[in-house]
Amino acid sequence: MADGAADRTERATPKRREEARKHGQVVRSGDLSPIAEILCALLLVSWGGPHLLEQSRTILRDWLQQAGPLAANHEGLGAVAPLVGRTLVQTGTLLVPFFFAMALAGGGAVLAQVGWSPNPALLLPDANRVNPASGFRRLFSADGAMSLLKAALKIGVALALAYRVVRGVSADAVAAPRMGLEQILAFTGYGFRRLFLVLALALAVLGFLDWLWQRWRYEQSLRMSRQEVREEHREQEGDPQVKARFRRAHREIAKRRMLTEVKRADVVLTNPVHVAVALRYRAAENAAPQVVAKGAGELAQKIKEAARAAGVPIVERRALARALFKSVKLGAEIPPNLYRAVAEILAYIYSLRGARAAEAR
Repeated sequence: MADGAADRTERATPKRREEARKHGQVVRSGDLSPIAEILCALLLVSWGGPHLLEQSRTILRDWLQQAGPLAANHEGLGAVAPLVGRTLVQTGTLLVPFFFAMALAGGGAVLAQVGWSPNPALLLPDANRVNPASGFRRLFSADGAMSLLKAALKIGVALALAYRVVRGVSADAVAAPRMGLEQILAFTGYGFRRLFLVLALALAVLGFLDWLWQRWRYEQSLRMSRQEVREEHREQEGDPQVKARFRRAHREIAKRRMLTEVKRADVVLTNPVHVAVALRYRAAENAAPQVVAKGAGELAQKIKEAARAAGVPIVERRALARALFKSVKLGAEIPPNLYRAVAEILAYIYSLRGARAAEAR
């Protein structure tokens, strides 16, 4: 059977998806993570920008106040090193939470796409990842052409939007010569925030469309043929023919065990042709008579043959035999509504045994 794309008409099974995930095949757009980082940075700057700017000024002022005397006195490296170290620590304390939040945003965007499923095997070295031949094949493949087209589209959209934003802001820039330093910095910050926000939102839309495209291609790549689905089902559930043979063997074993139990029965009730039910009652073992064997058709005939061979009485009671066959499971005790009818038969059987025993003495 051909196994081309035209034959892959079935959706991927959970096992197929799990195997693909183990090999690193997941639905992921590479654009969403950096976009999430940019949006996070814009949010943090808009919310904590004044505090960040004020702290930066303080650090710079302290640096100049302490570095000036050191430079005037021609102090050596030993005197400057503590100042440099302290300034780096202050700057790091100010910026590390900012970059940590951006990293969380980028990682969250990845987790939102692929979920949490660590796979250490993907960290192992793979020669195909650094093979130049494989790299060239990917570069000049259909996927490479699509990536190039998407990159050109994103650049075009970014340039068009940047032009519109800069053009809109430039109209207000005419008043810049009359602004103070604080106003110029605020105006510049507003312009950059607006530019990055418009670009990030546009790229987020493009990233979401790319994610939909990647999801469609992922589903297409995992599609299976009917033959593959059948083979996978056979591997998981077992060969149906083998399972059928096991079931037949199990039924034969159960049937032989049941026919063996007929030898220990007190009576076999029939209807008289189609159904046979063997009953046994031991007051020390059961509260009521128990069905030790039952069957219909050919199995009913075998039950009666086993009963004759073991000397177990066979009594014809059509309605009672059918009721026991339909309502009582193998190995279960009879229901209370059938106590009286069965008790009469057992009493009759026991009386016959007593009479035979008396004759034998």
